[in-house]
Amino acid sequence: MSKITRKIGWPIFIVLAIVPAAFWIMIEPLGGRFFDWQLAFTSIGQLLGLIGMALFSLNLILAARLKWLEPFFFGLNRVYIKHHLVGALALILLLFHPLFLAVRMIPFSLREAALFFVPFNDSAVTYGIFALLLLIALLAVTFYAKWPYERWKASHKFLGLAFFLASLHMFFIPSDVSRSASLRAYMFFLVMAGLAAVIYRSIFSAILVRKYKYTVAAVREVNPAVIEIELAGGEKNLRHEPGQFLFISFRQPGIGAEYHPFTIASGSGSSNLKLTIKNLGDFTAELKKLKAGASAKIEGPFGKFSYLEAPGREQIWLAGGIGITPFLSMARSLKPAGGYRIDLFYCVRTMEEAVFIDELNEIARRDPQLRVIPFCTDIEGYLSAETVAKHCALAGKEIFVCGPPAMMKGLKDQFRKLNIPADRIHSEEFALL
Repeated sequence: MSKITRKIGWPIFIVLAIVPAAFWIMIEPLGGRFFDWQLAFTSIGQLLGLIGMALFSLNLILAARLKWLEPFFFGLNRVYIKHHLVGALALILLLFHPLFLAVRMIPFSLREAALFFVPFNDSAVTYGIFALLLLIALLAVTFYAKWPYERWKASHKFLGLAFFLASLHMFFIPSDVSRSASLRAYMFFLVMAGLAAVIYRSIFSAILVRKYKYTVAAVREVNPAVIEIELAGGEKNLRHEPGQFLFISFRQPGIGAEYHPFTIASGSGSSNLKLTIKNLGDFTAELKKLKAGASAKIEGPFGKFSYLEAPGREQIWLAGGIGITPFLSMARSLKPAGGYRIDLFYCVRTMEEAVFIDELNEIARRDPQLRVIPFCTDIEGYLSAETVAKHCALAGKEIFVCGPPAMMKGLKDQFRKLNIPADRIHSEEFALL
């Protein structure tokens, strides 16, 4: 993948979000817009609304699980990280948009300022109020409701309705959007793009999004907390790079049919897919009930967390607990003639948790390019960058980290302090929910 492509994704996104402000500036001189504090509050409120709507639209595109976005942000997981950040910023701007517009009215009439938030006085204002209330409700659900994943996921489909209502408000209320043909055309383009993303993902997903049909071949208990699901394909099977992940929906009574993301543990040349899954909640606990013969639908593959994506062939892999899964896929995909030299740190609390150590040692025995280093935190404490450096040289190495969030953050910070370039530190943060 081109490094240039990886670096331009975020700048392009920022430019698309602030273009409305550029059009807004060209409509009227800034001196007139900020002549006094009331005009200034009006202008700030307008800018917040325009940029907030642009971010709202772009955020819906980020949430649509579009594979063509991956090269620009280096993986779908990072696309979703941006989605969370942009969504929060869009909501903040849209919340302050009416507040600034209402404050400017206080010196004239407190009643008029209060009526600014009362629906049904004006249809365009009503659309905006209900859009904002719906956004606030969805935010409350996200942070405070203890809903099952399926219900939580379904609630976020109302984001499309909130966006539609906010768009009606923007186009029907007298504003700079109605005054400027250029601004109106650009905002219309963004709105259509956002609505298209919603329709693509929520309404026509079954038709437009490619799904692969698989059958559960076996379910094995690796240990009391971890299972391995083997899936057999059909005529057309998913092709993946080692380390990628997929979204899967199982079709068996008693198990939710919602799509969930899991890392692929099988090697890239394997005819069957393997998923290694730890019991981390209601859905993953249900998967022990899966029976051979159950059908499944798969979307993917996604992600760029793969040793094949890194330019250097001397690499360090750091796995924490179930974070071994992508490295299993990578180790199972290694070819002796590949020219890689890899040190794999398999970090677990106790050796009993290192359930794949025998297989990894066997791969290392057959292929000297892989060195497996078990690391038990109960005995040796937490794995640190300094500890890694004692076992192998860091200079020029590509470093891959996957494990609990605290482990990944801590190790990345430590490697940066040791002057390891950020573009040589690769991590797999799952932020897909």
